[in-house]
Amino acid sequence: MDEFEEFLEEYDDLADRLVQARYQDFGRAVRRFFQLLDQAPEPSRSHIRWLRVLFPVERVNSEVMVEPSGMVGSGQLNWPDDFDLALSAQLNLLGSFGDSDKEALQFSRGYFYSRSNNINDVLHEMTGHLFDPMIRDLRRYLQRNKDKPADASQVPASDRIVYLDHNQPEYAAAIEAVESTEIAASSSNKILPEDRDRIKFELNAGILLLKAQSVRQAAIEAVLIRALKWLSANFAGAALGVAADQALHAVLKLLAG
Repeated sequence: MDEFEEFLEEYDDLADRLVQARYQDFGRAVRRFFQLLDQAPEPSRSHIRWLRVLFPVERVNSEVMVEPSGMVGSGQLNWPDDFDLALSAQLNLLGSFGDSDKEALQFSRGYFYSRSNNINDVLHEMTGHLFDPMIRDLRRYLQRNKDKPADASQVPASDRIVYLDHNQPEYAAAIEAVESTEIAASSSNKILPEDRDRIKFELNAGILLLKAQSVRQAAIEAVLIRALKWLSANFAGAALGVAADQALHAVLKLLAG
């Protein structure tokens, strides 16, 4: 058995565990699956990295997801027609669920319907109809490309430099939104002290990065965007979550130019 076959054997095992996972185990199953993808043999690892940057989860939020009307399962998902774009979007959405156990359940309730109110039944509606097919599509994609070197020219630069115009309205709006989120996080009694301290420094670091004339997008994503997404997911519906979500959209709009 060669290295790629060994990878596929573990892939199949972890994929099955993910699809069958209950709510309390789902986030961990997602993290283990993506840890395996990060350790894939070449050139599979490069193909996966290309997929991860092709259609970021921020685009999924803004271009794919149509907000639920209030009823369970009433949300709509408008996936791209292009196979690679759709695969990238679905893979990144699944990856985002590894950061928060609550986010996967909230998403599944908004976009998938189960006759039972049991949280695991709702979660399995999502994994069975969305992520099980996606995982099989990804497996076939990797098999088709297992001997094809990834074209580096197709991979967007993860260290893209963004030049910031401090006089544009979008810049002022982003700074104000992040500062408001930092104030909300510092004063919230719902956030654990150790989380409050960490988030405060991450948001402050993000503000300092934005005050430069130029910034690496990878740095903003690693520090500021990750912190805002964590707050938005873990305090959804609360004032802190709303502030973080608004700040996240303001920062993404600024980076988009």
